[in-house]
Amino acid sequence: MSRTIMIVDDEKMITTTLSTMFKLMLKENVIAYNDVEQALACEELENNRVDLIISDFMMPKMNGLEFLKNVREKCPDTVSILLTGYADKENAIKSINEVGLYYYLEKPWNNNDLIKVVKNGLEKKDLEDGLKVKYKELEVSNREVSRLYELLKHDYNKETENTKNLIITLANVIEAKDKYTDGHTRRVGIISRKIGERLGLDEEKLNYLEIAGMIHDIGKVGVPESILNKPDKLTNEEYEIIKKHSEIGETIIKPLGSLKECLIPLKHHHEKLNGSGYPDGLKGENITIETRILGVADIFDALYSDRPYRQKLSLSSVKDILAKDVSRGCLDEEVVNSLFEMIDSGDIQKIFE
Repeated sequence: MSRTIMIVDDEKMITTTLSTMFKLMLKENVIAYNDVEQALACEELENNRVDLIISDFMMPKMNGLEFLKNVREKCPDTVSILLTGYADKENAIKSINEVGLYYYLEKPWNNNDLIKVVKNGLEKKDLEDGLKVKYKELEVSNREVSRLYELLKHDYNKETENTKNLIITLANVIEAKDKYTDGHTRRVGIISRKIGERLGLDEEKLNYLEIAGMIHDIGKVGVPESILNKPDKLTNEEYEIIKKHSEIGETIIKPLGSLKECLIPLKHHHEKLNGSGYPDGLKGENITIETRILGVADIFDALYSDRPYRQKLSLSSVKDILAKDVSRGCLDEEVVNSLFEMIDSGDIQKIFE
């Protein structure tokens, strides 16, 4: 899709030269004006269809900064570049935040530098537009979360059998949302319980730990499927969106009083002992043993399962990765060693049969 670049300069030779250069080198739609008032009143700005503006500083009727202030009121997301003389450089720098200036170039400019700045500016605009689309998708998903919560609140009661059915339903919701994690939540629940047994947790804690494993990814109902099932590497922006799932999960489960013991491991299963995890960057003893167990079980199953971007790893490769995470201070050594005992004894393989 062709983007629109606007050039505003009172010298016709400059607008003609830049228009020709951008059309030839960037293959974009270019519009040019030698009068700032005409530029401000143009149909493209009125309908917010200008992606990037290049404006001169010294012009009749109003200078470039005043012009770009007016543009920002109409089109706050349009990328703006200012062409200045040396004497105007200080004013341009002072006004960067005021007008949302993306870049300024001093005259005489180098055409290659200008082309590079314009390309980067258009990429910035594309990225911001893409993020807006993703956030709209996230808003839709959040409405789904709210609807799910209302249904759960309406149907839930404290009887044991109903609680079990609810947990199974939540696990099904997670796996229906993310087609590449079929069986993941159930396996994480079982693995977590078995590690907890080896570490001597009492029966009540084991029950809640297994439940937490089964519902630990419920927050993924609030993540767009286009991100969950993306076959390629996630962008930084997409990764930030998917990281929200642990907090979304806490929001969903918090009203369910019988599952309150699951909240801490559910929210913090991506925390790391050295503080490099999320969402709160917890360290060391601030991370409960249940949370440490769930985190290791989750990582193990993710590595030992097929994912959209790779096939499952061998058990020896998985052990190497987990051992390195222990040496880096990310994972609990005792928990990982308990998992290794399960692998060496063959217990872990039975879960995947």
